[in-house]
Amino acid sequence: MRVFLVVGILLASAFPAWAQTADVFVKEDAAQCWLDVREIVHRDARDVTEDEGQKLLRAGHFSTMGGDLFYAIRALPEKNKKGEEGCRIFVSIEGVGTLSSKRIKSGTSAESTNELASNSRLASRIASEVESMKKARDKKEKKPANP
Repeated sequence: MRVFLVVGILLASAFPAWAQTADVFVKEDAAQCWLDVREIVHRDARDVTEDEGQKLLRAGHFSTMGGDLFYAIRALPEKNKKGEEGCRIFVSIEGVGTLSSKRIKSGTSAESTNELASNSRLASRIASEVESMKKARDKKEKKPANP
């Protein structure tokens, strides 16, 4: 019984960290979505590092006395509830040093609510730019060549 209690507490303490990650689904080819997200982040952010294998971008390195913070942006292939192919864009703020434990705060605190709102805005902005890039490509493909 004690084992189940310990496992339950460990699982419950891990969930708030996931609550601070914002995500948006975009209907587009997953490989092209990753290329678009990468282009947008490199264009708009400074100090960008990328991990091609994990489809992860780290942008905006902010240093404080407690440690370093950065945005972690992922674009992963996924299907939505209707079975349509696309990608899901995840945005979170991650920290190292003493700030790494700040991510695991309760999802009800004012600080984590503000972080989630910022993450949601950034994820929505990236998703809207990816969709507009897709529309521009589709429009260019449909436009007949001038003879």
